Amino acid sequence: MLAFLATFFDFAALVLQVFTLLGSTYNRPFLRDLYFARLETGSDFIDFGLWSSCSGRDGIVESCSSPHPAFDWTTAGGSDYASIREVAGLDGLSKVFLANFILYWIALGLTLFAMLVTFMGGFRRGSDFLASFLTFISAIVMIVVFIILMVVSMRGINNVKGAGVDVSGHLGPSMWMTLGAMVALLLSSFWYCLTCCFGAGRRVHEDKV
Repeated sequence: MLAFLATFFDFAALVLQVFTLLGSTYNRPFLRDLYFARLETGSDFIDFGLWSSCSGRDGIVESCSSPHPAFDWTTAGGSDYASIREVAGLDGLSKVFLANFILYWIALGLTLFAMLVTFMGGFRRGSDFLASFLTFISAIVMIVVFIILMVVSMRGINNVKGAGVDVSGHLGPSMWMTLGAMVALLLSSFWYCLTCCFGAGRRVHEDKV
């Protein structure tokens, strides 16, 4: 029972990670709504995603940039939003965005591997221990990713507000999905650990003769 609960949280984290990675890849409903932060000036806005940025008016997305791995937020919005980007003060962070992009893929790989180990190992104690370790490391990576995204997003939003510019900003769905994946991985690691300590050291389901 404990192993199934741990696997459920592992799967939940995997789903959140996959949708976050798919966000801002195409200018399509739902995908373009998965952004990390939004800046609004009047009725215009610009969304910052993992792969690209989208801009629009009155809450409706009108255009999105071409998706690029490790998208640099300082290029978001083109020349129309150059003044806002300058005030946001995010220049020189291209390596930070690259590190964040790589770490997200590492976390996804660890989460997926943990699930495969559990299923292929038949919920044995050894496989559950390995899954507990993998999900814990993945959770640590997600914590680092969340901190990076939170610091960059809040830095940009606070810089714009502090400059007296008529611009507001808030965090987006992808930020909270990242937090959700992080929490789910910590819970998964915890339940896998309990399974190792108190679960049976055999398969949950055995073939009957």
